[in-house]
Amino acid sequence: MASTHRRLACVLTLGAVLCCNGCGCDNGVGFRLPEPAVRYVAFGDSATSGPSDKDYVDFLLESLGVPQAQFANEGKSGETSGAGLDRLQTLVSRRVFPNAEVLLYWEGGNDVVDFLQEVDPLFLLSPDTALYPYSKRLTEVLDDAQANIEAAIRIGKNAGMQVFVATYFPLKEFSINCDMLLLDVLLPAQADNANVYVTMLNERIRQAAAKEGAVLVDVAAQGATLQADPANYFNCNHLSDRGNKIVARVFLDAINN
Repeated sequence: MASTHRRLACVLTLGAVLCCNGCGCDNGVGFRLPEPAVRYVAFGDSATSGPSDKDYVDFLLESLGVPQAQFANEGKSGETSGAGLDRLQTLVSRRVFPNAEVLLYWEGGNDVVDFLQEVDPLFLLSPDTALYPYSKRLTEVLDDAQANIEAAIRIGKNAGMQVFVATYFPLKEFSINCDMLLLDVLLPAQADNANVYVTMLNERIRQAAAKEGAVLVDVAAQGATLQADPANYFNCNHLSDRGNKIVARVFLDAINN
């Protein structure tokens, strides 16, 4: 029996080495054994797997009444839609979740965050003004994000999954806990500017979902509800347990309709 275990360990180790040498472990997947019990794949950035104690996925599986083994939380903090597209393609092509039926996709936010940190790290400008100097570059960022989201939807559908695509909630209107900014303080005027970008991204997400036939999970429609209570936020751009519970209800409604 011990010899069998050693041989199995060697096979798994060799598989991991071969995968990293030949498949590109820099996409964040690495060596993964198949998980045939998974039916729901929640894929995204820190909106899917964030700093709060419970993500929306935790509340959603409770509401659906399904075993935790049927859910895979594939959230990756800081990931852009382009990096996520590569990671999703790898998960599907390697059949990590061979029996998955539902893809809950939520990405694109970090595309805008990275752009803002490059051109306007203090959120002093609003992109909806006539004199906004970065319109062309912003359009290119949004074009790329929309193209990546559309490609991700196609990957999920081609793998036999029903695809749900979420819009983003607005940033908290005032926060003294905002690691996106140099001083960790997000003032109301800065939040207003940042939320114009969120609105523009959400429009692209809606267009991508409509074009590729995905189900829209319109988290943005709950923006006023989320902003009405500061306790719904963990920090300026992440939700708390309470906020994630609200988001889970939006996902649940989309799944049940």
